[in-house]
Amino acid sequence: MSNLTKRILAGVIGIPLIISASYFGGIFFLIFSLIVTSFALWEYCEMFRTKGYHLFKLSALFFSIALMIISYLLNYRFEIIFLPVFIFITTAEILRKENRNPLNAAIVIFGILYVTVPFMMLNSFVKNTSGFNVIIFLFILIWTCDTAAYFGGKYFGKHQLSPISPKKTWEGSATGFVFTVSAALIVHSIIPEKISLNDAVIMGIITGIFAQIGDLFESLIKRYCGVKDSSNIIPGHGGVLDRFDSLIFVTPLIFIYLNVK
Repeated sequence: MSNLTKRILAGVIGIPLIISASYFGGIFFLIFSLIVTSFALWEYCEMFRTKGYHLFKLSALFFSIALMIISYLLNYRFEIIFLPVFIFITTAEILRKENRNPLNAAIVIFGILYVTVPFMMLNSFVKNTSGFNVIIFLFILIWTCDTAAYFGGKYFGKHQLSPISPKKTWEGSATGFVFTVSAALIVHSIIPEKISLNDAVIMGIITGIFAQIGDLFESLIKRYCGVKDSSNIIPGHGGVLDRFDSLIFVTPLIFIYLNVK
């Protein structure tokens, strides 16, 4: 079975689950988020383990889950609930008897910021946004960007985008960007009363650019750690972090835009 066939089959199973969790929201999307962040954070910690770092993986998972649930109950006061986690992880690193390294704590703290906090923000969309499902919209844009960039690079790619990911090309990146903004405009044309033209264009531009940067950033981590995929849990796709790296990177920017516009 080819890699593309595996990707398609995984999408046939995974996409309806993701859309359902996003559509019903509330506790359903919270549970979905807890599962995704737990797998993704574990993969993140395992990648750095290959470089010789000794991370408190179980503590990272515990605090990730606790943060997600507490933020859901306390209406997402991120700055209040994250500070105790920072203090505990740094204190635990100071008190450990062996393999003490400030980078151990820094990697775990960054992992929670990188993986968990964006999903906390996504849950705030579900809870606080009425009349338009921002999460489904973002998934549509990201899937469009990923698919268009893949085929654009496959059929038209000639110029390498970055040595971080040698197979990605400027032609594929441009194709992904154009199709992402176009998809945003199509959604606006279908439901103009739900999303304005300005919001569609700006969110399309943000996603078209930073979804690809998010993918490259995760590739940078994998390259540093010397691994091909974050794991092999999803046939044809690699790991959970591999599948949600773009969403993780885009979400904070969309969150900021929607809260300051």
